[in-house]
Amino acid sequence: MSFQNPLWLLGLLIVPALAGIYLLMQGRRRAYAVRFTNLELLRSVVPHPPRFRRHLPPIFFLLGIAGLLLAAAGPILNLEVARNQADVILVIDVSGSMQATDVQPSRLDAATTAARSLITALPSNARVGLVSFNERAALITPLTDNRSNVTSALDTLRPGGGTAIGDGIDLAVQQLGRRSTASAARQSPAMIVLLTDGSSNAGVDPMVAAQSAKAGGIPIDTIGVGQRGATTYVHGQQVDGVDETALQNIATTTGGKYYYAQAAGQLNQIYQRLGSEFAWQFLRVDITVATMIAGAVVLLLGGLLSLRWFRVFP
Repeated sequence: MSFQNPLWLLGLLIVPALAGIYLLMQGRRRAYAVRFTNLELLRSVVPHPPRFRRHLPPIFFLLGIAGLLLAAAGPILNLEVARNQADVILVIDVSGSMQATDVQPSRLDAATTAARSLITALPSNARVGLVSFNERAALITPLTDNRSNVTSALDTLRPGGGTAIGDGIDLAVQQLGRRSTASAARQSPAMIVLLTDGSSNAGVDPMVAAQSAKAGGIPIDTIGVGQRGATTYVHGQQVDGVDETALQNIATTTGGKYYYAQAAGQLNQIYQRLGSEFAWQFLRVDITVATMIAGAVVLLLGGLLSLRWFRVFP
């Protein structure tokens, strides 16, 4: 729990102070009663003393004051609740450069292996879809609860052609639905996971597509596939190593994270993140009004009990 106006909590010091004053007055009351030595006459006048019952109205009174002071502080409940549904689109590079064997058996095989592990790691409430891209993007599998369809579709991917990363991102955003940042928090959580070597040479500028994802409240986690700072050859043509800078920029722009597929433990981090962020969501619930009502009701109850039993207020 957190508070919008925590200084009001200092007012709670009044409650133990009033309790102390009440106990002191009760002690003085007993001292005066002892001076009345004719105990038989006292018992005949008050055959059934209220005992603990007489303390209830003051207790309710103090609890009511505490409730109103808490309400003035603006209490906020921070809750972690299970999400009903989450959506993940895997966007996989199938351009010619993904044939490179600097990652065994090939970059594309490494990407699809990582994608299978990601699908397995997703919580049960998540739907998953698959987009591939070379010089153009294609929807391979729409969002679905049937994960076996997606894993089977991974086996059909074949590398070739140019690299249009921006087009792949744009198509994934369309599948997730264009959402405003303000309304995204109230909708099902969504994420794009981009698996590529990061060198775009066709289609929409990846950073323009990343801005579109950001506007929709959709983070992009990027996974770099390929050797760092090294060149290789595919059918006699030179192919650069993974472009980590480009992938880091895409992730940072959208609020996602970048992972390097060949680094030990890196992919475990994304599996854990997908499990924790998509299985649960954090809600902030303002309970100021509820606390104020509760405090007022307790105060009223204390007053009514006092009037009912003793015809006086505590």
